[in-house]
Parts: sequence; C-alpha cells; structure tokens
Amino acid sequence: MDSKHFDRPSADAIEQLIDSGALDTLRTVLSGYHPADIADVLEELPNEKAVIAFSQLPDFEASEVLDEANSLLTSELVEKVDDERLADLLDTLPMDDAAELLEDMADSTSERLISLMEPEEAREVRQILSYPEDSAGRLMTQDVAALRANWTVGQAIDYLRAIDDTETIHYMYVVDAVGRLTGIVPIRNLVLAQDDVLIDALTTAETFMIAAEADKEEIAEKIARYDVTALPVVDGNNHLLGVVTVDDAVDIIREETTEDMQQLGGSAPLEQPYFSVAPLLMVRKRVGWLVLLFVASFLSSFVLRSFEGLTKEVIILAAFIPLITGTGGNAGSQTVATIIRALAIGEVRWGDMGRAIRKELVVGLVMGVLLGAAGLGYALLLSAGWQVGLVIAFTLPIVVVWSNLVATIIPIFAEHYNIDPTVVSAPMITTIVDATGLLIYFSLATAIL
Repeated sequence: MDSKHFDRPSADAIEQLIDSGALDTLRTVLSGYHPADIADVLEELPNEKAVIAFSQLPDFEASEVLDEANSLLTSELVEKVDDERLADLLDTLPMDDAAELLEDMADSTSERLISLMEPEEAREVRQILSYPEDSAGRLMTQDVAALRANWTVGQAIDYLRAIDDTETIHYMYVVDAVGRLTGIVPIRNLVLAQDDVLIDALTTAETFMIAAEADKEEIAEKIARYDVTALPVVDGNNHLLGVVTVDDAVDIIREETTEDMQQLGGSAPLEQPYFSVAPLLMVRKRVGWLVLLFVASFLSSFVLRSFEGLTKEVIILAAFIPLITGTGGNAGSQTVATIIRALAIGEVRWGDMGRAIRKELVVGLVMGVLLGAAGLGYALLLSAGWQVGLVIAFTLPIVVVWSNLVATIIPIFAEHYNIDPTVVSAPMITTIVDATGLLIYFSLATAIL
C-alpha cells in the first residue's frame, strides 16, 4: 500500500524538476502526495508548468486533482488538456463531482466533454445537471446501494460483493418493487444476521431523507442535526434517486461560512481564492457597499451639524462622540453576528421575534448600565463635571439597548422575506446606529445641560 505525505510538495522543487526535464522523477514525487495538496501546488505554478505537472499524473489521481483545483486552474486545464483525456477523468470521478466541474464550464465546452464520456456516465451527469442549481439533486451521486425488501440477507451480501462503485455503505437503503424508499438497514445488522433472514425483517422504517429540489443548506442542516453520514435523495413519490454524503455537507458549510463572513464585512462574496482575484474585481465586489455606507454616513454628519451650536457651547461633549458611536457599533456587531448564526442553524425563526427582542433587551440593558457607570467615572476623571457625566451615564444604556434591538429585528425581518440576512451586514447596522446614537446623545445633552 503506497504511503502519502500529509503536507504539500514544494512548488519550487516541482518547477525545478520540470525545468530540468526530470519528468520520471516528477511523477514519483507527485505520487507521494494527496491530490488536494497537489492541486494547491499546481495553483502556485505558472500555467504552462501546471499543465505539464498535471499531465504526469495517472488518471485516478488526475481526476481527484481536477476536482480539488480552483476555478482558474480548472479553466486552464480544460483549455490545454486533450478533450478525450478530460472526458476519461470525468468518467473516473463520482458523477456529482463531475457535474459540479461541468456546470462551471461554458455550455459548449461542457456539452462537448459530456458527448465524449461513457454513455452511462453521460446519462447520469445530464440527469444531475437537470436539477436546480444548489439543490440536493445537483450534489447527489446515483452510486448508491439499494436492497430489495423481499431479498434475503444472503442475496443482499451477494449483491454488495458484486458492486464496487457505491458512494457509501454505512447504511443500506431498502426499496420496494418500484424503487420507493421504505427504510434502512445498518451494515452491522446485515453482517450479523443469518443468510436466510429477509431484508424486510431488518429494515428500520425511520429514515431521514431529502427532496431532490431541496436547497443545499437544508442538506448541511439535516446531516448536522441528525448525525448521519449520508442522506438519501428522493423524488415527490419517494423513489430513491441517489445520496448526498457528509463530505458534501462540509463543503456546503465552508462555502456558506465564507460567503457569510464576507457579506458581514460589507463585501460581495468572492467566488475564487483570494490571490486569484484581480484587484479590479475586488474593487467591484467592495465598492457598492462602501458607497452605500458612505451615503448612509451622511446621517451622522447631519446630526453633528444640527447640534453644532451645542458642541461649541459645551466643547467637552465632542470628546465623548467616539465613545458613544464605538460602543453602539460594537454592541450592534456582536448582536447581529449572534442572531445571524442562530438564524442559520434554525435556533431563531420569524415566530421567535418577540422572545429574541426581550432577550436582547435584557442583555443590552445590563451591559448598558455597566458601561454607563464606567462612562460616568470616565467623565469625572476628565473633569467634565457631573452634568456631562450624567449625559454619558444615561446615553450609553439607551444606545446599547437600541443597537441590540436594531441588530435583532433587521436580520429576522430579512430572513422572513427571503433576503440573505448577512447582506444586511454589520457595517450597515453600525452606520445606522452611529447616526441614531448621536441623536440620542445630543438630545439628552440638550435636556440635561
């Protein structure tokens, strides 16, 4: 059994082997690494050398590298590698992975490659691509072990011995005479049972499944919730179509987390690795939100201008503006991150709006009172006087409570109306809270002073 290094080969070493023409040595070196690590290194090489290194890989390993590569490297390989070989590599992959690669290609390219694939694989990949984008049908593999309810254990084991391309056999899915899913048989129960026992007698009817049209986020949620390694995919009549596995769920979670983090920061999500994105594209991804936030910041300027006379009369008030806006913005950012996570994993829903508001009201009030007391002490330390200290002491609890409420209500509303709550990002909420926080601050200052 060949051993693999669980690290990355050196890009410089690979490039030197290519430059020296030592391709036999290159093949030997690459064979000692995992396809994911090879893909990472190829992404660091100049395109023409990445193609040379890729051409030295055997088909099975090359197909895995193709599956692991980013979209830019994949595009380069598709352009430079012979179509017949690419089709052979797609035949080698699980068809859900092959479909994922093909869907990112131009229609003419994907159709050309599909036409060169083996007929059975081509049929399967066309069927997968017929499902909506980001659905369970797009992510499933049809290589699934399905047992008939009227088989004996002996027949089932003979069937399993005869197949070699199933995606997973942790659970045996049981279907009736027309292919409808009726339950599962854990592999342990199958192995321990006598050969003449009917599969129907071992079947557990309680089966978690997912519709082919279901969104991919539902896959990750169900796999995480029910602690299963795979989910059977069914049509409207419960016919077993395929299976999605836990590795698909991991990829979904990683993609969604990356997208959410970027949107929370006020940027459109990047669809390629960071160093592969051109600066101008990065500008396009960020400038929209930045301009919107810039315009929204006019509210803060308007509030400051409206109370200009007060700040000239009581100059010390200006010294506490960063304290007020910073506290409100930070409180809002903390809350929106917490609420969005709770929405993502189903802990908070539209009907929980009242409970969430009450909870954040209590949290905001307690934190605000503590910060208000600290603000009073800070004002006295700066010799700002008791009156200014009281303005700070009253403003901070109100601003923190208000920030928490805004950061709670807006994401829940967005989720209810099918808007990605991360789009209503922390910078936007911070900008709103800044303006309203200043209005609260100066209004209290006017009343008290």
